[in-house]
Amino acid sequence: MDRQSFLWAFAFAYIAYAAIGDLPSLAANPIFSTTASAGLFVVLYLGHSYVYLGIKTATKFLLVSAVLGYLFEFLFISTGWLGTYVYTADLSPFIGPIPAFIPLLWASLTYFCMLSADSYLVSAFLVVLLDVAFDPKFSTTLWRWVPPGQYFGVPIANFAGWLVTSAAIYLAFYLVTRRRTRSTNRAIAFYYHIGIFVGVVPDLVPGLYGAGEISFVLFSIACLLIYLNSRRVAGRKGAEQRLAPSSGTPGGTGN
Repeated sequence: MDRQSFLWAFAFAYIAYAAIGDLPSLAANPIFSTTASAGLFVVLYLGHSYVYLGIKTATKFLLVSAVLGYLFEFLFISTGWLGTYVYTADLSPFIGPIPAFIPLLWASLTYFCMLSADSYLVSAFLVVLLDVAFDPKFSTTLWRWVPPGQYFGVPIANFAGWLVTSAAIYLAFYLVTRRRTRSTNRAIAFYYHIGIFVGVVPDLVPGLYGAGEISFVLFSIACLLIYLNSRRVAGRKGAEQRLAPSSGTPGGTGN
């Protein structure tokens, strides 16, 4: 098994773990708790990114995403622009009003969304779709909106905040690395299954059927579109390579 295959095998093993943890009979098992699952997801991200991107680029992404994730969280909590929300003690320890874990979560989510699209802007929208699924469930346990918002207890403005924060992370990362993003089928499949087993199913289990159904439709449409686009991009590049003059032929660059 090559290195890339091993990375994705580890990633899909996490999906299997998340799917098992969705079983109601395991809800009280600490091995499958929300904090355990989130912690393992961060470990997966760190291992995957440092192998996939290399030490230098992965470190830049971690610093950019974690720092900007924290700064935007601090800004939104301090100003109340998105609505008033507070994190619960379940995410201790805290750095100021924000759990230390949250910047790492921003890094993890934006990393895998980055691998799933051929555009940073599309990647930012993929991050927002994850929050559309996550927030209705987790805003009853890990953080709370006061008062509850319009979308299953979540203020609509919150999703604009996620879009702005994700776009800022991707813009900063591009500026410091000049690295473009390129989707792969495995990354798209991983994103879809994360959405289903960490977003949709946890909404359905406590009875948030509307939120789960909406998220399922959104994830399915989004993943179909980014897959079709990746096929289009790959086909265009293949055609360009076939039409490009080879070295040593008329019109080429050979001697």
